Amino acid sequence: MIDIKAFFEQSEGKWFTQRTRYDLAQKKVENGNADLTVELLNSDDSAMLVERWLRHIEALYEQGKSTLQGNASIEQGLLDLSAAKISWDAGEEKGANLILFLPDNDSQQQGQFLQNQINTDRAVTVGNFIIGEDEALTLFTLSNDNNVIKERLWFAHPNLRLRTVWQENETGQQGWVMFYSEIRRINSDQ
Repeated sequence: MIDIKAFFEQSEGKWFTQRTRYDLAQKKVENGNADLTVELLNSDDSAMLVERWLRHIEALYEQGKSTLQGNASIEQGLLDLSAAKISWDAGEEKGANLILFLPDNDSQQQGQFLQNQINTDRAVTVGNFIIGEDEALTLFTLSNDNNVIKERLWFAHPNLRLRTVWQENETGQQGWVMFYSEIRRINSDQ
C-alpha cells in the first residue's frame, strides 16, 4: 500500500491542470487551467517548517481549534515528515502553498497536515489526511465558517492525476464542488 511519502514522490514535477468549479447554490460553472509545480522539501526544510509552525499549533490548541494530537506527536513525527511546495500559475493568479504531513505513529497512511499559502497573512490550515485502500489521498479541513472542505487526489496513470474538492455544511449539504484533471508535463529530451 502506498504511503504519504510515496504519494508525493509520485506527484513531484510539473503539471498542466484543468479545473471546473460548480457553485451549486448559485448554479454557476467556472472553468480554468493552470500550470502546477510540486517540489518535495528536504528533511532540513521540513524540520524548519515544524519549528516555524509550532507556535501556530500551540495557539490553535489554546483556542481549542486544533485537530492535532498534541506536540508530542509532532516531535515523534519529525522522523517521518513529508513536505512539499506546491506552486501554481493561472495567468493573473499565481501563488504557492507549503504543506507538511505528519503521519500517525502507527501508520504512514493517515495523520495530520499543516498548510500555508506563501507570502500571505492567512492562518496556517490544520487538517487530517488518509490514504485509502484504493491509494487515493483524502484531505479534510474545517473552514472558518464550520464548513468541511474535502479534497480527494488519485492517479489514473503515473502521468494523470485527478482531484475533486468539495465543501459541505454541518448538515452535509454541498455548497460547491470542483473537478481537476492534471497531466504531467514531460520534457521532450527525457
